[in-house]
Amino acid sequence: ICFMQNALRQQRFVREVTIQYNLCNEPWLKYSISIVADKGLKKSLYTSARLKKGEVIYLETHFNRYELCFSGEKPRSIGSNSSASDLEPEKHQNNSHHHLQNGDRGAMEHELRDVFRWSRCKKAMPEVAMRSIGIPLPAEQVEVLQDNLEWEDVQWSQTGVWVSGKEYPLARVHFLSAN
Repeated sequence: ICFMQNALRQQRFVREVTIQYNLCNEPWLKYSISIVADKGLKKSLYTSARLKKGEVIYLETHFNRYELCFSGEKPRSIGSNSSASDLEPEKHQNNSHHHLQNGDRGAMEHELRDVFRWSRCKKAMPEVAMRSIGIPLPAEQVEVLQDNLEWEDVQWSQTGVWVSGKEYPLARVHFLSAN
């Protein structure tokens, strides 16, 4: 009985894969939350980790193409000193924790946080053209809608994605990497 329950439980999570044609008439996957959902318990399989390793997610509505990519690490202040601003990335050391003395205001701790960029592609191009230009696309090819997003600012749903509180109903999804 236990085996049958496990089999039924696993069967519920079998994903349906449907191919659709993108805005350039190339085959892409129909958007499904299971495509962008984290795979398993290994952090290396998390969608955010895939982006950090250089993959980029391209998402399409019926009219526009969007790009979600990793844009670096930024320090975030942690502590009681609310007047301190984030350190500039180039002034930050490579370790993940850094203490900064602020005179008699005490120590401020900084930790690195991953940040992402959400952009609208100015023109939907075939994959070959995109690869020749560069993945992620260069600044002149995209309109940056949100920069310095934390992963929690990107909320996936059954029908699309919410980025900083704005909904984008999605039709198709495609992962690309630079290499």
